[in-house]
Amino acid sequence: MIRRLLFPLVLFALLVGEGIALDLLPNILTSAETLIVPHWIFVFLLLIVLFYDNSSTFYGVIYGIIFGIFIDMVYVGVLGVYMFVYPLTLYMMQLLKRLLQNNFPITIIISIIGIIIIEILLYFIYTFVGIVDVAMSYFILHRLLPTILANVLFLIPLFIISRNTLIEWSREQLER
Repeated sequence: MIRRLLFPLVLFALLVGEGIALDLLPNILTSAETLIVPHWIFVFLLLIVLFYDNSSTFYGVIYGIIFGIFIDMVYVGVLGVYMFVYPLTLYMMQLLKRLLQNNFPITIIISIIGIIIIEILLYFIYTFVGIVDVAMSYFILHRLLPTILANVLFLIPLFIISRNTLIEWSREQLER
């Protein structure tokens, strides 16, 4: 019973953490030109997809829809953007998981691919709607690369902490 509540509680804590994360960084890392977007919820959901979900379960995608809506309501102001982008990307990563091994270097690569997909989709959606008006080269240099680096740095300790637990819970779920 408590495990069913653990994923939403962790995801909610990450939702709150994303809001204060940039305030905790030194000012030199958050200059006026550099924009770091914490995708901590996506990173944790990706670990759920890679190490908890199997080929017939979609907990990561379902939580992606739910917490995508929360992100849209709390931080974005345009309802539906993250609700669409997160689950779509998580589903693509679940398909990619079938082709690759589940180890640390592959997890890093898959997370980088996922963050790139998310950020490019967000860039195109926000450009189409008229919220963002920057050149792609500026976007890549000042938003995409810092965002990838920050989220991979967040992934490393989260991977170490949660991988074995997620694998164990997945095995227990299959035994039921």
